[in-house]
Amino acid sequence: MESTPMLGHKMRTIRSISPLTQETIGCYPIATEEEVNATIHRANKALLHWSRLTPRQRGDYLKQLRRVLAAQAEQLVSTIHQEIGKPLQEVYGAEILPSLSAIKWLEQQIAHYLRPRRLRQVTLAPQPYGVVGIIGTWNYPLWLNLTPILWALAAGNTVVWKPSELATASSFALQSCLEQAELPVFLVIGDAQVGQALCRSSIQKLAFTGSTATGRSILSTLAQGPTPAVMELSGNDASIVTAYADLPSAARCLVWARCCNAGQSCVAPQRIFVHQKCYHEFLTLCQQQMERLQLEQELTPLRTENLRSNLHQRVQAACAQGAELLTGGYALSRTGYFYAPTLVADCTDDMALMQEDLFGPVLAVSSVHSDEEAVERANRSEFTLGVSIWTKDRQHGRFLAQQLRAAVVTINEVELLIAANPAIPFGGWRLSGFGKQRGREGLDEFVVWKAIYHTSPFKRRYHLFPYHHANVHLLRSLVELYIPSSLHHRLQALFSLFAAVLSWRREHQYALKNNVHRGGK
Repeated sequence: MESTPMLGHKMRTIRSISPLTQETIGCYPIATEEEVNATIHRANKALLHWSRLTPRQRGDYLKQLRRVLAAQAEQLVSTIHQEIGKPLQEVYGAEILPSLSAIKWLEQQIAHYLRPRRLRQVTLAPQPYGVVGIIGTWNYPLWLNLTPILWALAAGNTVVWKPSELATASSFALQSCLEQAELPVFLVIGDAQVGQALCRSSIQKLAFTGSTATGRSILSTLAQGPTPAVMELSGNDASIVTAYADLPSAARCLVWARCCNAGQSCVAPQRIFVHQKCYHEFLTLCQQQMERLQLEQELTPLRTENLRSNLHQRVQAACAQGAELLTGGYALSRTGYFYAPTLVADCTDDMALMQEDLFGPVLAVSSVHSDEEAVERANRSEFTLGVSIWTKDRQHGRFLAQQLRAAVVTINEVELLIAANPAIPFGGWRLSGFGKQRGREGLDEFVVWKAIYHTSPFKRRYHLFPYHHANVHLLRSLVELYIPSSLHHRLQALFSLFAAVLSWRREHQYALKNNVHRGGK
């Protein structure tokens, strides 16, 4: 952040620096709290129209956005590539195409999932919260920002979003597409202070993607409302490589998942527990995969120098504690914040590499005597977004999956691919957050299901005053029907209920005859 003199006072700005070239991409003014509140007011005005549209009509607007995104894909790819540093293939494959797929899924599904539901005399009607605030992240500046925006819009809300200050240029490019599609989405640029101002404002719900530490600070502010939230927080994902795994496939997949986007993903595998029978073979295969990477074409830089420095300190600390560095472990001597793909063996659970939610192309590997030990150690972490299991025994894989405390478990696949499926609800557990994004459950997060009950004004209401002794006898007999028992006892309960009904009818007939009821029916 910088301060720039303007009209006699200092205006705070954000300077976006490319991790590829270390050159400035652009400077952007930071919104004041007054500007945040004014943006909320605009979103409330837009809500009057947007919330009254049918789901199909909102789907037509989303289709318009799909056209705009597809038409401007190259410009978006170029901006994200420069600001985040991802290879072009990753931008297309992990940002553009999943986003287009998500929009199309919503177009096809929102009318079905958001239709009123009938439960006898009750209608469950979806009602939008109102203005939804979204505080976004930078590691997937299109996918992870656009999806909560889309799901909130599809549910009938308007959106005010504050992207990460590390993805400001990408956010402006996305906002341009949203505006061309005439969607009620309003952008505020800023740092943590602006995020806190958004949390203090009159938004009706917040969706946040980011670190657990920042999430706690946000929740503390939202609690003053109180304002409900969906929180997708830090990860420290484990992988279990069993003795029955296809080792070449497991090694290739896990190295890719940890090194694509330089491991800057909450669901990138970080802690790898390998059965001792195949431990050394697996390490050899991983090392070969890392050393074959084409660094000029396939490696992403860390987003900032601080991230790279912090990662290097954790690698050095692990080696000082007894871990073995097999490859990598150094910053590349080239322009940009690049770090060599790194493989660290013999890691223990007390090392920062195994405990913290780290971003970086570093695999921390540990040997286990059994799959049960692997499950127990995987479950020790409070960060529980996902776990992957690698085995040829499908039944055993499913058994292990049931023992794991994680929101997503994959068998013979990395979580990155599952997280990009718009139909699958995604979210954390414990320190990794709560609530769901995407899928039908993601739509439910952004609506209030209002229960509307209708009955005849002429129905008899025997539960009203005055109370009668026969009512208690009848209710007691109904309770007895719920007691699990033998056929003989159930028949006794039915006879008791029959007698109670006769007694109840006599008492109510007497009350009607003698005008005991006090007003109404």
